[in-house]
Amino acid sequence: MFVRDCWKPRDLEEAYELIGAYPWALLVQNGDAGPYATNLPLYLDRARGPHGTLVGHIARANEHARVLSEATAPVLAVFEGPQSFVSASWYPKRDMPGTYYYAAVHCYGAIRILGDGAVEGALEELNRRMEGPLPNGWRMDEIPHSEITRRLPAIVAFELEIERLEAKFKLGQDEPVKDMLAVAERLDASADPSARALAALVRRANAGRPPEGA
Repeated sequence: MFVRDCWKPRDLEEAYELIGAYPWALLVQNGDAGPYATNLPLYLDRARGPHGTLVGHIARANEHARVLSEATAPVLAVFEGPQSFVSASWYPKRDMPGTYYYAAVHCYGAIRILGDGAVEGALEELNRRMEGPLPNGWRMDEIPHSEITRRLPAIVAFELEIERLEAKFKLGQDEPVKDMLAVAERLDASADPSARALAALVRRANAGRPPEGA
């Protein structure tokens, strides 16, 4: 991923926060017939591995599951935060071309298929993280345990230990402060929660920049 120095997050914690807030990932891997790509949720276990370990599962009927079990090269997990087209009309002087503001994290690492005994635990943790923040979120113990175990043979659970992490927060850091702030204000005024979340990232990434002429 092409990342200018100004687009790098100020610390790795910002990349981890994005993974936690936007866990819907794209898992990409080379195969004999070309690349395989599957969209799926992944959660991050910060306690394991030098950069953490991602945990997820995939349908056993998915051909990608077989390819994962045979992986010898690193696999890539792509996470995307909020993004928006930035119109040239948003800039005060309308003197800059349109662009995109966005944040993304790429995680590379080796895949390890989980044994049968660890699959249910991985599902429980994913369910806890997804349902926990919701009012009256669903718990796996609300249904008979047999309803869980009968489904386990249909999935393949895995871990991806992150060996290399790249993060790009392209949020106006290379633009004049007045232009970046104008974009943030336009995003803040949107009715779209994703646009407002992006505005918050823009302000955070540019915090501390002195105004022009200071």
